[in-house]
Amino acid sequence: MEFSDLKKRIATQMTAEKPDFVQNTDTNINIGFLDLSATQKLIFSVSQFRNRDYLDIRTWFQDQSGEWKPTKKGIHLNLELFNDFQGILEGLASALKTDA
Repeated sequence: MEFSDLKKRIATQMTAEKPDFVQNTDTNINIGFLDLSATQKLIFSVSQFRNRDYLDIRTWFQDQSGEWKPTKKGIHLNLELFNDFQGILEGLASALKTDA
C-alpha cells in the first residue's frame, strides 16, 4: 500500500486524540498519545523512511520553556513486523485478564 493511501486510511479510521504539538508531514502521521505525566507523553506515529513504513512509539517531554521534544526512549518498528508485534501484545493482554 502506498504511504499516501495509508495516511488517508489512518485519518479516516483512527479516532484517538492526536497531540497538537506534533504536526503531520508528508512522511509522518500521528495516531495517538498517552499522558505519562504532566511533562511527558508517549506519542504513537506512522512514518515512511526510504520507502519503508514504520510504527514509532516515543516518549516526548516538555522542557522548561514549554516546548515539546522527542527523547531517545522509544521504538521504531518496521510495519512488516506489526503482525508479530500485535501477536505479542495480544498474548500479554490475554495474560493480564483476570477471571471475574
